[in-house]
Amino acid sequence: MPDVISSDLLFSALILVALFLIILSTPTIILAVRASSKLLTRYRILRSVDNLDESSVSKQMLEEWNSVNSPLSYTALLSDEIERLGTLRQAMLHSEIAIIILIILALYPGYATDVLICVIFLVAVVSMVVIYGVRNLKGYIREYVSALAEMDVNGDEAVSRIYG
Repeated sequence: MPDVISSDLLFSALILVALFLIILSTPTIILAVRASSKLLTRYRILRSVDNLDESSVSKQMLEEWNSVNSPLSYTALLSDEIERLGTLRQAMLHSEIAIIILIILALYPGYATDVLICVIFLVAVVSMVVIYGVRNLKGYIREYVSALAEMDVNGDEAVSRIYG
């Protein structure tokens, strides 16, 4: 009885699965983390402004500046963004699974050199995207912890009401 599924077919199917995982998850991570990174930069810039002339800025900018300068509102904004970035964990897991599949398949002898170069390039790009996402999330967590520490130093009683 002839083999129904050959090893070449199996490896081709695994490459296809890995490529679908990459195509479906990596752009989502890139877009969400890029927007989130810009938002954190904006928050930090707004927090660095001491006094804002109300007549020279829009109402939306003034409201955003007020919410960022309030320690309790700022921690709430950071917490919401951390939660939103937490939803990317599934996409990051899919990317990591694709990386593992591609690395295992790259070790399989018999692939053409140009395919192997492409696989190595994909592994490098997807790895950088996952690292970028994790670093952005850690940046938010550090900012959140420092904002909580700032509230603790200032003796903000609203924090003690929230956290016990």
